[in-house]
Amino acid sequence: RILSTDHWDRLIRDFFVRHRCQTPHFPEIAQEFIDYLQHERGAAEQDPPFLLELAHYEWVELGVMISQEEDLPPSVDPNGDPFEATPVVSPLAWNLSYEYPVHRIGPDFQPDEPEPVHLVVYRERDGTVSFLEINPVTQRLLQLLKEYPDCTGLEILKQIAQELDHPQPEVVLETGRELLRDLRQRNIILGCRV
Repeated sequence: RILSTDHWDRLIRDFFVRHRCQTPHFPEIAQEFIDYLQHERGAAEQDPPFLLELAHYEWVELGVMISQEEDLPPSVDPNGDPFEATPVVSPLAWNLSYEYPVHRIGPDFQPDEPEPVHLVVYRERDGTVSFLEINPVTQRLLQLLKEYPDCTGLEILKQIAQELDHPQPEVVLETGRELLRDLRQRNIILGCRV
């Protein structure tokens, strides 16, 4: 909807002519299109600067929706305390960073300059896909939870307080405790490892 009909038709025609798809599966064509934009076509003068990121974001929504990952692995207690125990981040929660606010781009909003944004795109318990705009500290929390799957939420939050060189680490811990609970409510954290 953000490209003129003529621009879109030329873009798609070029994709079909130049790109050799590696898959016959329809849901994977979006990944092929991203590969084409990134490695074959390159940016054209009339393209918006966020075209590749927007295409990636649109694919992520589909990818999370059709993912075959388990909603709740058997080794997770959904009622565990993610602060005191070991939180498990959902494999259906994708932590992303973009140079442009792709989740807001549409016909009425098309930024010319970068506005970096961090997002979590995740599948809720009812199967709907949602996104959450997060700050860099929350992004770091989710990264560390995946990097150190045997650490408690408390241990990860202590590391973040240390990285921030925060003058009041107890504030980071208390705010982090609430954040972990919120992430569990949203199904971004599934629960705790048993």
